[in-house]
Amino acid sequence: RTPEELHELFAPGDALPLVSAHRGGAGKGFPENCIATFEETLRHCWAMLEIDPRYTKDHVLVLNHDPTLERTTNGTGRVADRTLEELKQLRLKDLDGNLTEHRITTLDEALEWARGKALLSLDNKDVPVEDLVAEIHEHRAEACALLIVYNDRDIQRVHALNGNIMMEVMVGNRQRVEAFDKTGVPWRNVIAFIGHEAPQDAGLRELIHAKGARCMAGTSRNIDRRFLEG
Repeated sequence: RTPEELHELFAPGDALPLVSAHRGGAGKGFPENCIATFEETLRHCWAMLEIDPRYTKDHVLVLNHDPTLERTTNGTGRVADRTLEELKQLRLKDLDGNLTEHRITTLDEALEWARGKALLSLDNKDVPVEDLVAEIHEHRAEACALLIVYNDRDIQRVHALNGNIMMEVMVGNRQRVEAFDKTGVPWRNVIAFIGHEAPQDAGLRELIHAKGARCMAGTSRNIDRRFLEG
């Protein structure tokens, strides 16, 4: 309900583990980056929902992982070359490439939907972090939206613009721990992504916990695939 409660949720301790559903948790009949898919995911598990904002030709933020439309919709060309009105005419595909009745979602729609019931993790494709901060502020969504941030300059910029926003940041080794310390951003403002494989440094997670942050480990490239193949 509040940014403070979000920070408390991700404080180190014995809290309930959370899944971060890649692109919202798409599956058969449920496309990536789609509100109907988000709702289906949340029917099955406690999850954050990782999503992918991109700009349209008329400067509206919509959700689509790829810069182009062919894989995810029945459209063609680049997202950035189509207006929102044009994109809303398209239908989304599920992971098997089958057309569904679902349409492209705007970031505005997703943020309004999420308030009070879901956590959205906004990946940064080609949108300046300043614009994503402004969207979160406009919707008063600091309690339900996090930003994935890839470099120390942007980490500092996000925190300077809005100190309530939580971020996912890459902290895969002790050198990155030291580098993050130098940003001056509080550890309670971040979730530390430690990589797609278990870190070789057995004490890394304990070090991050002692700093005041929880860890996230990627499974989509390894554990999830082995599970599906088994």
